[in-house]
Amino acid sequence: MSDREAPGDIAAHDWFVRARVRIREEHHANSLEWTLRVFRSGEELEMMQWGWAGQEIDTDAWWTTNQYIPAAHVVPANKVEVMEILEERRPASDV
Repeated sequence: MSDREAPGDIAAHDWFVRARVRIREEHHANSLEWTLRVFRSGEELEMMQWGWAGQEIDTDAWWTTNQYIPAAHVVPANKVEVMEILEERRPASDV
């Protein structure tokens, strides 16, 4: 996510960011279905961030999907380098 809205602000409407990212360091993540996924340093993939209107803007993690949450894997934002924003709808914070 770009720096226009700060984490902790409240989203004025539903928002999302879809980006091409590179993993900075190895990370092991289990989905809610208990499927282990190992993200390797240098790996490139598409990931998502999103939130809902009226809730705090949280950009601390990137998700592998926003479609079927039980199968999603989550990587902390500090282990992800954003290479390209593919699509986004800004939260346009109320604060």
